[in-house]
Amino acid sequence: MVAINEESMNRPKRESRTIVNIGTSLMVVILIGLAFAVIAALSVSSSHNNFSLSSKLADHTSEYYVASNQAYEIIAESDWKDQEFTVDVNENQILNVKVKDREIVCWKVENISNWEAESTQPVITLDD
Repeated sequence: MVAINEESMNRPKRESRTIVNIGTSLMVVILIGLAFAVIAALSVSSSHNNFSLSSKLADHTSEYYVASNQAYEIIAESDWKDQEFTVDVNENQILNVKVKDREIVCWKVENISNWEAESTQPVITLDD
């Protein structure tokens, strides 16, 4: 039999130390929270950009169909006679239409203005 002495029973037990303590787990929670915040910010930014692009596309499509309807009205009023005309789509585009032998031979949207970028990007310059 193993003898247990009183000294070993009264001695406080050593606390076992774990590898992962409260500081490490707190850092992991903070990093996960920051990751979720970054993902949320990117989602909001992306959805705003998609909404803006969709609005511009809806406006452009609406302008095109208004011009298209005007062109069809002009063709119908002239009883499909041979003609060539343009209809303004917006301030930057026109719809070029040509009718020949009671058939539409040209139906083309053309740009009438020069495109320029709205922003510039910085370029790295190296000094010799």
